[in-house]
Amino acid sequence: MAKARLETDTESLEWMNGFLLKFWPIYAPVLCDTIIASVDQVLSTATPAFLDSLRMRFFTLGSKPPRMDHVKTYPRAEDDIVLMDWRFSFTPNDTSDLTARQLKNKVNPKVILEVRIGKGMISKGLDVIVEDFAFSGLMRVKVKLQIPFPHIEKVEMCFLGRPEIDYVCKPLGGETFGFDINFIPGLESFIQEQIHGNLQPMMYEPNVFPIEIAKMLAGNPVDQAIGVLAVTIHGAHGLKNPDKFGGTPDPYAVVSLNARDALGKTKTVQENANPRWNETIYVIITSFNDSLTLQLYDWNEYRKDKELGTATFALEQVEEITEHENLQMEVIANGKPRGVVQADVRFFPVLEGLRLEDGTEEPAPESNTGIARFTVEQAKDLDGTKSLIGALNPYAVLLLNGKEIHTTRKLKRTNNPIWDDGSKEFLVTDRKAARLGLVIKDDRDIATDPILGTYQIKIDDMMQLMDKGQEWYHLAGAKTGRAKMMLQWKPVAMKGITGGSGGYITPIGVMRIHFQSARDLRNLETMGKSDAYARVLLSGVEKGKTVTFQNNLNPDWDEVIYVPVHSAREKLLLEVMDQENIGKDRSLGLVEIAAADYLKQADNGEYQVHDSKRPMSEALRLHGKGTPKGKLNFTVAFYPTLNLADPEEEAEDEKGVNGNNTDRQSDNSVDPSRRSLENGDPSSSRDQTREAGKIDTTLARQLSKNEKEQEETTEEVKAPPKLRLSPEELVKHESGLLIFKLIEGNLAHSDVRVEVVMDDMAFPSFSSSKVKSKQTQFGETGDAFVRELEFSKITLRLREKTDRKGDSDKPDSTIAKLTGSTMDTLLRCLNKPTELILKGSDGSTNRITVSLRYIPVKMHLDPSESINNQGNLRVDVLDADDLPAADRNGFSDPYCKFDLNGKEIYKTKIQKKTLHPAWNEYFECPVASRTAAKFSVKVMDWDFGDKADLLGAADINLELLDPFKPKEMILGLDGKSGVLRLKLLFKPDYVTRSRQGSSTFSGTFAAPGKVIGAPVKGVSMVGGGVVKGASFLRHGFKSKKDSSRDVSNGNAMPPGDEPTMNGDGANTPRINEPIPDGLPDLPPQTPPHARSRSFGGASIASVAAGTPGRSETGAAIFTILSASGFPQGAKVQVHVKQLTGSKGGKEVHKTKALKSASGQVEWDHEMFQVNCSADTQFQLLVKDDKMFGDELLGETLFFVDDSSTGVEKTVKIGEGEVTLKTTFVQKEESVKDSPKSIQRKSFLSKRDRVPSRGTTPV
Repeated sequence: MAKARLETDTESLEWMNGFLLKFWPIYAPVLCDTIIASVDQVLSTATPAFLDSLRMRFFTLGSKPPRMDHVKTYPRAEDDIVLMDWRFSFTPNDTSDLTARQLKNKVNPKVILEVRIGKGMISKGLDVIVEDFAFSGLMRVKVKLQIPFPHIEKVEMCFLGRPEIDYVCKPLGGETFGFDINFIPGLESFIQEQIHGNLQPMMYEPNVFPIEIAKMLAGNPVDQAIGVLAVTIHGAHGLKNPDKFGGTPDPYAVVSLNARDALGKTKTVQENANPRWNETIYVIITSFNDSLTLQLYDWNEYRKDKELGTATFALEQVEEITEHENLQMEVIANGKPRGVVQADVRFFPVLEGLRLEDGTEEPAPESNTGIARFTVEQAKDLDGTKSLIGALNPYAVLLLNGKEIHTTRKLKRTNNPIWDDGSKEFLVTDRKAARLGLVIKDDRDIATDPILGTYQIKIDDMMQLMDKGQEWYHLAGAKTGRAKMMLQWKPVAMKGITGGSGGYITPIGVMRIHFQSARDLRNLETMGKSDAYARVLLSGVEKGKTVTFQNNLNPDWDEVIYVPVHSAREKLLLEVMDQENIGKDRSLGLVEIAAADYLKQADNGEYQVHDSKRPMSEALRLHGKGTPKGKLNFTVAFYPTLNLADPEEEAEDEKGVNGNNTDRQSDNSVDPSRRSLENGDPSSSRDQTREAGKIDTTLARQLSKNEKEQEETTEEVKAPPKLRLSPEELVKHESGLLIFKLIEGNLAHSDVRVEVVMDDMAFPSFSSSKVKSKQTQFGETGDAFVRELEFSKITLRLREKTDRKGDSDKPDSTIAKLTGSTMDTLLRCLNKPTELILKGSDGSTNRITVSLRYIPVKMHLDPSESINNQGNLRVDVLDADDLPAADRNGFSDPYCKFDLNGKEIYKTKIQKKTLHPAWNEYFECPVASRTAAKFSVKVMDWDFGDKADLLGAADINLELLDPFKPKEMILGLDGKSGVLRLKLLFKPDYVTRSRQGSSTFSGTFAAPGKVIGAPVKGVSMVGGGVVKGASFLRHGFKSKKDSSRDVSNGNAMPPGDEPTMNGDGANTPRINEPIPDGLPDLPPQTPPHARSRSFGGASIASVAAGTPGRSETGAAIFTILSASGFPQGAKVQVHVKQLTGSKGGKEVHKTKALKSASGQVEWDHEMFQVNCSADTQFQLLVKDDKMFGDELLGETLFFVDDSSTGVEKTVKIGEGEVTLKTTFVQKEESVKDSPKSIQRKSFLSKRDRVPSRGTTPV
């Protein structure tokens, strides 16, 4: 019933009228002064040319307040809508409800408008008076509510019916002789109709007048920019002149939105109906509802330029698909086709912070490129002494890097101007070098406009002052005066802008995110389980991710990702994703990390190291809200960068000091190809004395001079002094950020991306935007973290599509790549543009010009991340002793099974009926982390038709191994009895991870159905993904030229240090030798790739072992010295077999049969030579020479010693030993080609001398 009464009845508002009666005398004078100040500025800008000025001299609303008669409420409106009808009246001449005292003090409403006729001192002001006005009506008010502050989204108002308006107007005669014009017949009704005609489309029902409360209080303009549109106009063809006698047109194109003001134009091509422009114009857009308009004009020197036609493009198309290439837009004039214009359209959206559940928004990502909105609202106390009459005609000029970008309206006769058009949005490609300028001038019709004051400030400095609440700035170069200015910054990640950094900002440090594991993840799959991977997002932008664990809700990633950070305001999101083959990957939950929790500054401003690495286990929530499901286990640490001086910034600052500041800064504004036309018709722009966007050098010099007088200064940020390190000092720092700037490219293919891959990373550290043409200007900057500069490897590659799954070297996507030592590349490209040449598999040449910087990071690398913690493990399974008997016959049929991280990687042959088996087999496998590896061996007893029995097992601690040093281990089995003898050799190499599930490491030669990563017996092919590190050799890029492969040197590498690259299939696997006793320290061999062969890898292999895919050829020289430990009385004879593809191999030598009572025999000059390759495998057999059949005493596998030493070696064969010497002489080699030995850092940071295996002395 109460609601029904509200629907039909009205409520009295006498309580409000009583309040207004007392409040009105206090508030009315303030309201009138505010109205005078605001209306004065509007009248000043609307003054006709024949008048000197228009101003509101007096305004009062009287002493009687407006009255609220009643209100009606509609309670059945929607839940978030408040709907009311208000009846109000403002009738100051109605005195029926006034007391005698109120009548005595009554003041009537009055407005006096001063119209000044004449110019300057020769002028006269005439008053126009409007008084005794009254107003009443019924207004509907609709309030839209919202949950976030300020809780009111907008208010809509409209009049229900025409309001009643009454007034007295005296345009002439003033107070004394004024005459009310409403007495003129017909004039009053005409004016009333004009008023209603103007108000009706604005706020007479059904039209409403909206007030955007939320946007007003948020401080954001309603017409805010949403992104930047890059319009590349390639050309046009078939243009027709509408004038049949006009001849061949001289076309140029003008870019605008909805055919309004021109935003840029191309150059003019003389007498060509098929012009080629190839120019890019950048346009700031505020709505997808607009249309991009390309207007084509025919230039003429004397007459007005003639429009040839218009082509349009609906911007709603870029909302979903941001890149539109090779558009063929028809040019239309008078409804007829007049040709076709070719263009590309790319959209770069404004980067926004993540919106949280409570409605608050995270800070936007840091970017050096973006859209700035510069606003001058008003000025106060301008120096009136510069005008003869004391009143100025001020206007403001906004500048960017010395260029005029906007001019406000010119106001009349005011020293406190308020500009309603003082805002300008513009694109900034290099924020850290951009400067904003304000110049306020006094408008003089004929004479030069004098400057009333200036102000110039860097964008970064102004943003810092605004964070402190600064609004007013004292003008320089003037006695008095201050201006109210504001700046809004919207970051935009724009790639491919020349002359800028592509939005790159130098980081203050790196966050180390160690993804350990996740447990009990959400399962979004209807069949199977989620394919989980983890990623890091910095302010919403992906910065790195782990490999994918397929069909696994409890993945163990154990991966470390380094993320550069730029300020303490940034937030990192650790998100677990479910990888999808079709469609977008789905989120399984996320965790938020605040950089401020880890960034702490010392008293001198230097950031401190935070490396406690406290283990954390956080619940995962979808989009940061809702019910948690699953746990993410990780650690976080922060390492600051050294405050290193940037040579480019110092060079720019030096130019500014020398007075060339304006020339320098002019390159940091919008791309030169954008010719912005700020005023009017493009055809008339040539008539202006100076085009918009040009630099006024005189004004720029005065701005720089007056800048020194400015009072506002930013608070000096405490920062350690800039360090200046020589290249030699720089590379001594082990870890740091490698910053690379892609400048230009001359490629053999288009529609490709340039990627930079570091060390063992499965995904690129940087990926450029898609290159549209073969000759391109990149203008992009990126970075990558280097863990160990001395041993790091960098790969630059061209790819046709982005790698989402970690299969980074599929032959159908990688076109060309170049791999080499990061240190060598850095030294050659440090702070200077250098051309690198990439050779493709098809023999094509790709040239990319890059420049590199290196910023060291203050950190001690965790041993688990060192290259010595990953690599290739070789295991020689020698023999076992005293195994327990598992069969009835008192023997066992033993074999060994090796497991790495829970996966079986190798199984030996079965030795029948023995408790003392000798396998003498070997295998190799990649190890991603020695410290985290769980390596074990089980000795099993084989049973026919039954399950194998466990004879014993043992764990193998890989941390006990020294790099390149073979170690023999005797492992006690945990069964009844028995020991197992192994020989292990660990060779550090980079191991690239890839998708987990059926696979552990990227690339393999295993047959389908086998465990990927398991070795192949016999040839012992290394598990795929072990990438040869150039840093193991002193000259990582050095290689001999070979006619069978392409050589790339470019300007980056001097003669002799040539990065070599091939693009054919996978490398031919090399046969690996067993580990002989006494083997000296070995440098790493080039393992095979299961991917297209790396150029860098090829060059490294050529140093270590000749041409990739084949070993050096030459001769092996054997000298058999002695044998011992064999049965007494046996006639000992040593047989040497060269193993080939045929079964059993070929016997190449056998010694004399010698007999000794002591069991020790010696041979004199038992030497022979065998032609072979350096990795040929031999077999040594010791036999007891008998007349009727020799007895085998023992056998083993052997490789020749190609380490250039020729030292004696004792080889265990059966129960005895054989001592021999071997050397390998390479064909057509010389000693001078042998590379020097290098220093190799061990796993425990020891330095070991590692001789090169590249050559052997003759």
